[in-house]
Parts: sequence; C-alpha cells; structure tokens
Amino acid sequence: PPEWPPGSPQALQQPGRARVAMAALVWLLAGASMSSLNKWIFTVHGFGRPLLLSALHMLVAALACHRGARRPMPGGTRCRVLLLSLTFGTSMACGNVGLRAVPLDLAQLVTTTTPLFTLALSALLLGRRHHPLQLAAMGPLCLGAACSLAGEFRTPPTGCGFLLAATCLRGLKSVQQSLSFQICKMELMIPLERVMRSARQGQE
Repeated sequence: PPEWPPGSPQALQQPGRARVAMAALVWLLAGASMSSLNKWIFTVHGFGRPLLLSALHMLVAALACHRGARRPMPGGTRCRVLLLSLTFGTSMACGNVGLRAVPLDLAQLVTTTTPLFTLALSALLLGRRHHPLQLAAMGPLCLGAACSLAGEFRTPPTGCGFLLAATCLRGLKSVQQSLSFQICKMELMIPLERVMRSARQGQE
C-alpha cells in the first residue's frame, strides 16, 4: 500500500510471473533429482543410514534459511514454522527409509498419490469443500497407482509402509503451509486496517 514505505517490514513485494515460473521449475527438478540422488547413494555406494542422510539434508536447509532470514519472526509464527519443519523432516526421513528398500520407480509412483492425501487432510482438518472436478481427477490417479502397486509382489511391505507414511506427511505439510499462509495474511491485514483507519481519521 502507498501508506507503507518501501523499506518497512509490512511492504511485501509480489514476485513476477517469470520468477514464479523459474522457482516452480527449479522446485520440480530439485525434487526429482533429490530422490534419484538419494537412491544412487543407497545402492551404488551402499550407504545404509537413511536417517543420517535426512538429518544432514535438514541441517543444510536450516543453515541456508537462517542465513537468508531478513527479519525476526513472532513467537506464533516461529511455533508454526517449527511444527512445519518437524513434519517435513519426518516425511523426508520416512521417504529415505522406504527408498532404501524399494525401487526408485515404485517410490515415485507412491509419491504421485500425495494430492489425494492433501485433499483428504484439508477436508478433515480445515473443513474445506473441494470442487467435484478435483475429486474426480483423483480417480484415474489412484486407480493407476493401485494397479501399478498390485504388480509389485516382491516389494517389502515395510518399505511401502514408510513410503505411504511419507506421502501422508507430505499432504499434511501442504495443509500446514496453506494454513500458515492464511494466518500470515490475516496478521498483515491487521496493521493495514489500522493504517487505513488512522488515515481516515486524519482526513476527517
């Protein structure tokens, strides 16, 4: 808003479309390459500590985010970020444990069911009503995943269980992120309303 100076903490710049598209592309490529790299570490190098690998990954992510932080977080926001980090770290640990026991293509296949868990958890925890087309789109996705999983008779059930737990936690992480963004928007709207109210009072 024009009432806020450009350098104030309330003034948030909206990224352009090119920047958003580039970030989405990097996120997509990084997610796919990370699973392949982890599987390569487990199989080629025989690294048998998936929890240690997950801890190292989260440590590097925490250091990078801490270095890139520009402003201190309030107590409520810090608590939500810690819960989100716990969910993300647990999902990554479960995914690496399952990835060590199952083939890479099967692990990627289980990951494709994440939208189903996200829709179910958002409806259960947030009470959201989804469009019928969203629910209908889950049918072919889950049917294809179920048919492919049924053909993997030699897959260890423990590995599949960890992969399903990781997928469910990824859906929970998406719900937590959406809720955190909504709360942050509400927190930003409160000072905006105060500024607008003060401006009206000054004009009167």
